[in-house]
Amino acid sequence: MIKTALFLKTKNIGDSIILTSSIAALPKAFKYVDVMCLPESASIFKMNPRVRHIFVIPRHLTGLQKLFSYFSIFKKLISNHYDFLAQFSVDWRGAILARYLNVDISVAREASRRGPFWHQSFDFIAPFKDNRPVAEQDVDLLRVAQLYKETHAPSYQLIAPQKNQLKIKKWLQTQKISLKNSLVVIHASSRWKFKEIPIKTWANIIDALKAKKIHVVLSGSKDDLKTNQAILDLSKSKPMLTHDFSIEDTAALYKVADLVVTIDSMSTHLASAMKTPVVSIFGPTNDLNWRPWGVKYKVIALSKADDPTFACRPCGMDGCEGTKISQCLVQLKHEIILKSIQTILKKN
Repeated sequence: MIKTALFLKTKNIGDSIILTSSIAALPKAFKYVDVMCLPESASIFKMNPRVRHIFVIPRHLTGLQKLFSYFSIFKKLISNHYDFLAQFSVDWRGAILARYLNVDISVAREASRRGPFWHQSFDFIAPFKDNRPVAEQDVDLLRVAQLYKETHAPSYQLIAPQKNQLKIKKWLQTQKISLKNSLVVIHASSRWKFKEIPIKTWANIIDALKAKKIHVVLSGSKDDLKTNQAILDLSKSKPMLTHDFSIEDTAALYKVADLVVTIDSMSTHLASAMKTPVVSIFGPTNDLNWRPWGVKYKVIALSKADDPTFACRPCGMDGCEGTKISQCLVQLKHEIILKSIQTILKKN
């Protein structure tokens, strides 16, 4: 008997990449997996071969247009007759759908900010267990529903489209990058500036890598271009800079890279999904939750062992004392990052 599942995760792109571990964990009896997500995450799920339909939350719409869009989505969901529903976020949509779609099994995670209506909407509630990788926390929903019994969650599952792989191959050729030498891709920027390290630190790292004949590409979205340009301007040896790369292009670039070096961002998870080794730099956020998954990796995070000043990390705050600047990142020496880069490259 062919079964179908509906997964709901209305969070950021990185969270959507992490969800592909749970998609991989779902028993093969579920031939089809449909996903409800935010608009910016749709491209992620298009790269997962197991996902059939993607339903995008119409948050860009207002008024009657938004209402009609939701009505159209709900109508399609009802007609699909799902056997299993898993709500990986804690918003109201999952509770409503669990009540009205008439699924055989529904499950969500325990949520302290939701009341009885929300929790009673599901057949199973997975207990919230913090200080564990988010991939494991997601797969806990399948465990509590008796659909996954393994100790460890699977690796992330994405495939860069062939056309984007060909595009990146041609781009590297135009940049005169020979893959005979190591290729390191750096992702330095975040919309949350308290996660960033100083641009001077990046410039020092790039110059040191280029001195060793290692190719360096500064990657990011169009919103990251200002920061990347500032790093390039400060670097004595100029790295390559990506322009107007889609998420699919970036996935293809990561796939051919020898190493991705990144701050705590979506790039940590995208590199993991491409099975590319990662050096991931953490400040206030908890690396136990957001570290790379299923690949060779090195986490860099200052702690009390480095200096008593850093006993507070991970604090979960947006910078020290409301400054939007994290001293545990500002004071991170580029030599520490370089050492981790060299260690990972030697292992490959």
